Amino acid sequence: MLYLLYSTLLEAQMKKINQTNLKRRISLMLLITIFLMSSLVVGCGKKNVNTVSTKEDALVEETEESEKIEQETEIVQTENEEKKNLGTFVLYFSGIDVWGWTDTKSRSDVNIIAAVNTETRHVQLINTPRDYFVEMPISNGAKDKLTHAGLYGVENSVGTLEKLYDVDIDYYLRVNFSGFEAIIDTLGGVDVYSEYDFTVDPIKHYTEGYNHLTGLEALAFVRERHAFASGDNQRGRNQMAMLQALIKKVCSIEFLENYNEVMDELTDMYRTNIPDELLKDLVFNQLMDGTEWTVDIYSVTGSGGSEKTYSAPNSAAYVMIPNDNDVAQAKSLIEAVLNETP
Repeated sequence: MLYLLYSTLLEAQMKKINQTNLKRRISLMLLITIFLMSSLVVGCGKKNVNTVSTKEDALVEETEESEKIEQETEIVQTENEEKKNLGTFVLYFSGIDVWGWTDTKSRSDVNIIAAVNTETRHVQLINTPRDYFVEMPISNGAKDKLTHAGLYGVENSVGTLEKLYDVDIDYYLRVNFSGFEAIIDTLGGVDVYSEYDFTVDPIKHYTEGYNHLTGLEALAFVRERHAFASGDNQRGRNQMAMLQALIKKVCSIEFLENYNEVMDELTDMYRTNIPDELLKDLVFNQLMDGTEWTVDIYSVTGSGGSEKTYSAPNSAAYVMIPNDNDVAQAKSLIEAVLNETP
């Protein structure tokens, strides 16, 4: 249903606006749905990676067209309609370690919270490592790896992060490995920068510099850690490099030209409880006001340890003990975005 809505809106725009001017103009929900879907996978498995807070000012650049898009798009508004105040909300993005069907209860290897302020056009992403040792709503005080929360359903993952960060999460969106590959393959691959030569057998040899990657090759690139002396630290840097490449890709004219195909490919690759009405209003507002969004990224860290877990109480497993200062900082960042005023 999402792709039908976006397809109709985009086609109406393209009838009126020169394609060159559309190059950097994308709707908010397009940005959230595609950009954040891709950021799910590139955020996975970070351990002991330095905290990151990066503004992506180039996410949505202004076009040469200065007129309001609402004057160009008859399908979504009349002259009496005004931009709606959608306030703030928090989304949970879950990347599950399965291929194919996203309704499967599975470990959530990627866990990102997005605090969204639609009035200040600010998104704060908080990435939480999969091995974070935390309490779950169902565990009666016992702790487990965050990734295992997904074994008991997405609602359990939501509740676990709500408790950790003391925040109410309004919506969720789940993506699997197939979705990540589909995004990249449908777009014809991505060009990502590698800091080192390394090989992931039998998939690909990556050279220092830019590499053009297929979906499978991109997935291997962001998951590999054993090839590097610094292990997870380098994997974290590679994931951020992939994030940058994906941002560039979804802001390109190539993405817009393949928009319908992308959404068709992704239909069975993700699940969400975001209401259709909210999606429509988000698109409508962005069409009225194409002001760029600010997206900040922050990753909490911790220290490695060995503990028995709620889901496997008979033997110790590797866990990451949360860094309390990082968690407190993440809470502050979320609160700051939700309380911002224009």
